Parts: sequence; structure tokens; C-alpha cells
Amino acid sequence: MTKRIGAAFFVLVNACSTYVTAPTVPAEHTITVGGSASIDVVPDEACVELTLTTRDASMPAAHSSLAAASAELSKELQSQSGLVVERGTVSYSPEYDVESGRSRLARYAASNQVNVRLRDFARIPEVIGRAAAHSLDRVSVVYYSTTIAAKKAEVRTHALEAANAKAKAMTSALGVGLGDVITVVEGDGHANGSTGAGSYL
Repeated sequence: MTKRIGAAFFVLVNACSTYVTAPTVPAEHTITVGGSASIDVVPDEACVELTLTTRDASMPAAHSSLAAASAELSKELQSQSGLVVERGTVSYSPEYDVESGRSRLARYAASNQVNVRLRDFARIPEVIGRAAAHSLDRVSVVYYSTTIAAKKAEVRTHALEAANAKAKAMTSALGVGLGDVITVVEGDGHANGSTGAGSYL
């Protein structure tokens, strides 16, 4: 399992003429170029998001049952090495039944999300299995890389290098000189990458 992150930049460069065609000073000219790069990263950590839900005609009773289930599950998981357990806030919602076209309040649902972070993906079924005995209602798993921030810095550098190389190639082909960078602007282009614009002086 890999995820690809990338970056793209558009660099506006100043192409300085090497000759004079008129007695007046010519206006500055710019060339816009784009540079992009991407690398693959392998997720090294997962977050198992466990939603526990209890229901009762009494909201205090639903809350009490949820508190007990969350405490028991957290204690059980925290006793296992290699697991980082995080408990979220509790939410409540009324649930209705429909009879003869009319709805009536039937019960209250109390929910709490327990996040379990781990690096050994083979243990995910074990975590879910333990939660199943403690009012588990929903589960989702998010995979990510803990080194993605450093990787984005690396891919940004590659994208800028590609843009600079392209600017040099274009100005060389046009027979003009390449000035200094004026600006570089970066913005999000997609979930795992970025786009940007810039200029040379």
C-alpha cells in the first residue's frame, strides 16, 4: 500500500535581452514555466476509529452504559503494548419510531469514539474484535505516513528544481538571459500534492 504525494510550481521568470534593438530601454519580459514532482510514501501507522453506542429509553441510563463500555474497552486496550488509545467526547441523540404515520420518541442513543493508533497492521482485527464486545456500532480504519511532512518538503524541492531547469532551457533556446527569482507561490492542488506560481527578477 502506497500513497503518492506531489507538488507543482509555476515560475515566472525575467528574460533579459542580450542586445538592444532601439535607443529606448526595452521593457522587462517574463516567461512562465511549471515544475512538478511526486514520490510514493508507504503508510507506517493506522488509526482504528471505533464508535461505541448504547441505547436506552432513559438518557442517563444510556450515558451510564456507554461510560462503562468505554472505560472497560479503554482499560483492555491500554493493557496491550503497541497501542495508543484516545477517547473522544460523548454525543447524544434521540431516536424515533413511526407508528400509523406518526413518529414518537422511542429511545436515546449515546455515542463515543475511541481511536486506537498502531503500527502493526496485522493487529487491526484483534482491536476490532475486542471492541465488538463493548457496544461497538461503527468502525473505520485510516492509514497514513508519519513522515509525510518531511516528504512534502522533499517533493517541493524537486518541483522547484524542475521548474528552474525548465526556465533555463527555455531562455537558452530563446537566446536570452535568466534573471533572479521574483516570487514563488504554492497552493494545494490535490489531496496529496500542491501547485503554485512564482517569478524571477
